[in-house]
Amino acid sequence: MTTRLHLLPGFILLGLITLMAFGALAYAWWRWKPEYFKQPLPLWRRLVASVGLVAVSIQGLLFLLSWTQIGRDPILLGYWARWVNPTFFVAAPCVLAGKGASRWCLLSASILLFVICFFFTLSE
Repeated sequence: MTTRLHLLPGFILLGLITLMAFGALAYAWWRWKPEYFKQPLPLWRRLVASVGLVAVSIQGLLFLLSWTQIGRDPILLGYWARWVNPTFFVAAPCVLAGKGASRWCLLSASILLFVICFFFTLSE
């Protein structure tokens, strides 16, 4: 029991980062529809921001998939890791096309999920 006590701060930090990322994603989904129709943005910016919202949601799904059999199999983890980078590189610029508080929530969720997935990839 005492030999594994040094892992506790890491688990707490991972839990807090995960809660922050999914909390920001949930807030962005909650605020998306009112901000989408309320903001006087050109159509292309609204569409690109919507693509960013979907891309960040896919990042969240990829993070959740890392806890399944994918995280235990090195070959599947390699295939999984190939999907993490493109979703981040699509999500980050697309989210910035939006406007309002949900833009910053989505950007922070995207960055946090990317960092967590990156460290999962390094841990194998």
